Amino acid sequence: MNTQKFQMDSSRLIKILVCLGIALVFWFLPAPAPMTQIGVRVIGVFIATVVLLSTVDTVWPAILGVVLLSLTGVTNLNGAIAGSLGNWVIYFVLMTFILTHALNESGFTNRMVAKFMGQGFVQKSPWTLTISLAAMGMILGAFIDQVPAAAFMLAFNAKVYQALGYSKKDAYPHIANIMTIFAVNIGGAMSPISHALIILGLGVYEASTGSSISLFHYLVYGVPTGLALFLLMALIFRLFARPDFSKFKDFDIHTVLDTQKEMTLREKAVVTIFFCTVALWVIPGILKMFAPQAAFVLWLNKYSITFWAAVAVVVMGILCIDGKPLVDVRDVVNKHINWGILIFISIGVYFGSAICDPSTGVNDFMSAYIGPMVQNVSPTVVVLILAFAAVFMTNFASNVSTITVMTSLGVTLGLSTGVVNPIAIAMVTSFCGSCAYLMPSSFATIAMLHGDEYSNKADIYKYAVIMMILTPIIVTFVGYAIGNRL
Repeated sequence: MNTQKFQMDSSRLIKILVCLGIALVFWFLPAPAPMTQIGVRVIGVFIATVVLLSTVDTVWPAILGVVLLSLTGVTNLNGAIAGSLGNWVIYFVLMTFILTHALNESGFTNRMVAKFMGQGFVQKSPWTLTISLAAMGMILGAFIDQVPAAAFMLAFNAKVYQALGYSKKDAYPHIANIMTIFAVNIGGAMSPISHALIILGLGVYEASTGSSISLFHYLVYGVPTGLALFLLMALIFRLFARPDFSKFKDFDIHTVLDTQKEMTLREKAVVTIFFCTVALWVIPGILKMFAPQAAFVLWLNKYSITFWAAVAVVVMGILCIDGKPLVDVRDVVNKHINWGILIFISIGVYFGSAICDPSTGVNDFMSAYIGPMVQNVSPTVVVLILAFAAVFMTNFASNVSTITVMTSLGVTLGLSTGVVNPIAIAMVTSFCGSCAYLMPSSFATIAMLHGDEYSNKADIYKYAVIMMILTPIIVTFVGYAIGNRL
């Protein structure tokens, strides 16, 4: 019989002890007025939890954070649970996971790629084909979760490389893969539809301010910002990448496109329900701009995006074709939902509320001490610093941690000093926190890029650093300018 014993990797144990030590130090640290002792403890729990989530594990530290927050005095355990797992953001993300799964299973994703890549302009030149692959990645990334979008595009790109006769050592597949996955992440940053990270940022803003940012307003901000960033990325690759295009002679993209049959009734039903739901998420924000007091607009705004997402899932679960529901909700929930990321997101949302709670005095502290420091600094400089910090952090740590930290910081700064627009800065940090390019640890899509057989790590790092510099600049001068007017 083998003798069992408690054993843990020393580096893991050190990280845990250091983080718990941080929380302990802040627990007894004197509170600098006007911050309260509760505020100091909340900040200590916040720092310890974020570091644990980024370096040790992505689930149990979130649970620990809920427990520790309940001891700080900012809330009780039931309040912490209700504010985290009970937040509308978690239920909405769960519903969108189910809807996205149904859309992928219906075959619509494959059909959309075939339709787009079959257009005549795609084969005008090797560069138009390459940029089209990236554009398709961006489009998919804007409508479905980035991970399945990346998986689909890497598999599709591999078919193109094989048909062209490129090997794993050739430069062209490396460049095309990098462009495509970077574009998938840009697509995910420009749209809140089915994207947990953007919804997290909007949730942190709502938890901090008590007001919400509509999906329509985020789209008005995110789409032009994302398109500007994508076009600049394409230009950078076009100017500096020098892959061998000799194998493109006589290549026909149609040879790698799956033959598309007529849409089935199931696919039509799923697509109709999905895009009708998206319309109901966006239309209230549009109508509110033109007729805010109209009876129909007031009625429509009574129902949240979570309401329509839940209704859509129920409808898909009820409607059957040939005896099979449009989506087997029980199967999806039991086998295809990443519950870990939901728990991860839940604590991120609640930290925004806890930090800005009046009992902490954090807003008063920032108003008294940080406000004068940045009062004479240009808002553009402040936004640029926050944007650079968010992009840098998200490329080395977790997206969820980055969006939680930087959105909480930006919104709190905006509320307490007025130097930056809280709505605009929340959208800036949410966008930047979704723009991972560099490390495998930064986001699952980048880990997939590093692990793909047609990728080259040296090229990934080179172009990632360029994108890490360009992204904050575009998001500040294009995105914040738009968000500041909403």
